[in-house]
Amino acid sequence: MEFYSHPDKKLIVHLQEVFNINKDKVEDKFLKAYEIMAYGHDFGKFTTYFQKYLLGGKRNRFSDHSFISALFVGFCAIKEFGENNSIPLIIFNTVLHHHGNLENPSNDLPSSFKEITPNDYLILEKIEIVRKQIEDLSINRDDIGKVYRILGYEDCFKEFLHVNIEELMKKIKRIEVLTERNNKTDENYFIHQILYSALISADKLSASGTLIPEEKYVTYVDLNREREEKIKGKSGEINRIRREIFESIQENIQRSYDKTRLFTITAPTGTGKTYAGFFAALKLKELLNDNRKIIYSLPFTSIIEQNYDVIKDLFANIEDFESEKGRYLIKHHSLANMDYNTDKYDIDKLRAELLIENWNSGIVITTFVQFLETLIGTRNRMLKKLISMKGSIILLDEVQAIDISLLPLVDHVIKKASELFDLRIIMMTATKPFILNGAVELLAAHQKYFKFFNRTKIIPILEKKNILDFIEEFNNNIENKSYLIVCNTINESIKIFNGLKNIGRDIFYLSTNLLPVHRRKRIEEVKAALDQGKKIILVSTQVVEAGVDFDFDVVIRDIGPIDSIIQCSGRCNRNGLKDIGEVYIYSLYDDEKEAEETLYAKNVYGNSTLNIVKQILQNQAEIYEEDYFKLIEQYYTKIQEKKNKDKSEKLINSIISMNFSGDKSANEEKDRIPLQKFSLIENNAGYFDGFIIYDQTAKKVFDRYLEMIKEKNFYKSREIYLEIKNTLRDYTVSLPVKYQGIFNEQFGLHVLPYEGVEDYYNMITGFIREEKGYDIL
Repeated sequence: MEFYSHPDKKLIVHLQEVFNINKDKVEDKFLKAYEIMAYGHDFGKFTTYFQKYLLGGKRNRFSDHSFISALFVGFCAIKEFGENNSIPLIIFNTVLHHHGNLENPSNDLPSSFKEITPNDYLILEKIEIVRKQIEDLSINRDDIGKVYRILGYEDCFKEFLHVNIEELMKKIKRIEVLTERNNKTDENYFIHQILYSALISADKLSASGTLIPEEKYVTYVDLNREREEKIKGKSGEINRIRREIFESIQENIQRSYDKTRLFTITAPTGTGKTYAGFFAALKLKELLNDNRKIIYSLPFTSIIEQNYDVIKDLFANIEDFESEKGRYLIKHHSLANMDYNTDKYDIDKLRAELLIENWNSGIVITTFVQFLETLIGTRNRMLKKLISMKGSIILLDEVQAIDISLLPLVDHVIKKASELFDLRIIMMTATKPFILNGAVELLAAHQKYFKFFNRTKIIPILEKKNILDFIEEFNNNIENKSYLIVCNTINESIKIFNGLKNIGRDIFYLSTNLLPVHRRKRIEEVKAALDQGKKIILVSTQVVEAGVDFDFDVVIRDIGPIDSIIQCSGRCNRNGLKDIGEVYIYSLYDDEKEAEETLYAKNVYGNSTLNIVKQILQNQAEIYEEDYFKLIEQYYTKIQEKKNKDKSEKLINSIISMNFSGDKSANEEKDRIPLQKFSLIENNAGYFDGFIIYDQTAKKVFDRYLEMIKEKNFYKSREIYLEIKNTLRDYTVSLPVKYQGIFNEQFGLHVLPYEGVEDYYNMITGFIREEKGYDIL
């Protein structure tokens, strides 16, 4: 009998492919474990139940293959590694969940390793299913035996046909208990994750029939030649400083490349960190004398687009770059188009998605979400690229954007991963948070450069001010300068915009209240006006703090964290071509409420952070840029003292104990947060995504969405989704649930029809909200 894993692929071919795709990426000491996983992960597909299902039959509980496959690899692993090793438990769990997200192995094991009781009724049901599947396998034992003879596991297969399933499960449960008691280390977690990643990435590539293009790499010399061409002729003091910083970093990486795995670059904004850090990574790759992938990770998609373009432009004279772009350089984030450019291989959108999600390129530009939720978490889709991260050089830019409560976790995981996965980390920042202590600083004289820059000064005005008084004061004192006003909430920003819109000056509005398609257009309009020297006003929320290259004469920011204030100052006198730019800090409150209770900032940042900011800024009339480094150090010191580290500690505890999903039969433990709950971006409780049919483009994409819903073929449906996903997001806005009744729910989308746009959406300020409120988004 012939056995198939997929309609067009023999099962033995699939098992061999899964092993061969990633065998060279798995460490030698874990290669046997990976071999067992690869050859056994689809063991249950040898049943006639599955083979009939594959030919078009109905799916039933006997055709499911993951549980019996997990038991088979657990059995083989116990034979290979014994019962006092955690590897059998690890590969049992990875195979069990290779088609879904990770859960705790205890959810599919008896409650005790001593006996299986009637209380384990779900386990008893699974045992009965496995018995029936083994009876079925025995009918074709000779044909299956031939397959496993070729793979080298015939004896294991034959013995498994006579195994006592209850005893096997109790043995695996005992390994779990011993691991929890005596062998609880974060090394087990990382072994589990890398083996899981190796399996699921290879499984998907083999199943889809995707040919894996060989990654392409470039030399430092080739790209640096183009960089030097681009900066040729640029004069002025700031460009001299940029060149000096660049050369210093390159010299220091050469001196210290073999002394550590962890590096930092601390430099003021606007000093060319993108070039300096990227070329340090290129030089490090060549100094280590191997083709390591470079992964450039940033906090926001808007910055990714900018940095991708900057790096892409360096390839101008690489002969085959345009025809083989995907093999050299990709960008990967939730809004990226799934295009993998290569003339050598035939890559459709579905296969392009797989290659991009597996980071199959020499250089990857991506987000913190993609990077950190690959190192920490349970999601199949995220974890499959972990195996491709192994041995890479990681650039982390603007780390201060990560929630400070998660920094101890990030610090712990990055240090462990760099050691276990042979990573090199280069962290770049202007406001250095307290992580990666002991890393080698590649810009040793960084404090000198902070002292050198004096483009801006912060002017704290901390007494609480009614928003209407602020609007009146601004109207009365406006000068012939360009102004950026940064607010903490959408309601606040709209109120200020409406209060100033008749000021007799070009005034723009920017926040996430606008549809992304309109937000992008607004950013272009603001840039064009500033480039023309117009003295415009922009009222914005924090969306402007990073990834938007604006240069205003004056910045006004409602009070917030010091690092946010300094980020805002980077939008003022950015290139140092004007007099010292002024950055005013106000404490604004709702005009109809008491100041103590209704500071807009309180609703976003809480009292603890704001009190620290006030302590640092009070009694200081002006703080010049040369003192920003000292200011941010002071802030992080106080924040570290006050900030609750419980969240990080509980997640670290879950890493050490491989607590993926928590114990479903008990209350969540007080000292652990299941890893499935980790997210770099907090879900905004009480918010929903609304799709607004604003114009014909939105209408056409919604019609295409309806076609996708009706399409029964998964692959065709997925192709349509990849085609339309970015346009769908372009017309989607996140809103408080109190507005949900305005939208029609249709096939999973909350839709505002074209007929309702005039009543509920304004091209200038976005979705029309109630005047009162403290909506953060």
